[in-house]
Amino acid sequence: MAIEHKNTKIIIEKGTILDKVLRVILTLMGIVALLGSVGFMLDPAGMEADFAVVASRTDGLGTLRGDLGGMFLTAAIFILYGSRPGKSAWLIVPTVLLLAVLFGRGIHIVLDGLTQPAIRSTLIEIVSIVILEFARRRLPALEKEANA
Repeated sequence: MAIEHKNTKIIIEKGTILDKVLRVILTLMGIVALLGSVGFMLDPAGMEADFAVVASRTDGLGTLRGDLGGMFLTAAIFILYGSRPGKSAWLIVPTVLLLAVLFGRGIHIVLDGLTQPAIRSTLIEIVSIVILEFARRRLPALEKEANA
C-alpha cells in the first residue's frame, strides 16, 4: 500500500512495524475487555460506580454478570483471537458488537440527553471501532498471508 502526499511517497508493506503495533494495541484492548469481564462476573457491585449501573436486586447482579460480563468476555475472546497472525477476519465480531453498543448509546443520547459520560463512552466506542476495523482490513486474514 502506498501513501502519497505531494512530493513524498511512503510505502507501507505488510508485516511492518505498523502491523506489530496494531497487534500490541489489539492485545491491550483484549486484556482491558477481559479485565472488565472478570470485574463484572466476580465483583459486579464493585463495577457499578464505574459504569453507572445499579443492581437493585439479586437477579440484577446476575444481569451484570451475564449481560455485561458476557459482552466484555465475548469482545475479549475475539479481539485476542483476531490479533493473532492470520486471524484478523475474527475482528468483525467485536466490531459488530461495539457497533450495536454504539447504536444503543445513540438512542440514549437522543432520548435522555447528551452528558459528559455519554460523550466519553461514545468516543471510546468510536475509537475502538476504528482501531478494530482498521486492523481487520490491514492485517492478513489468512494464515498463508501471515506467513508470506
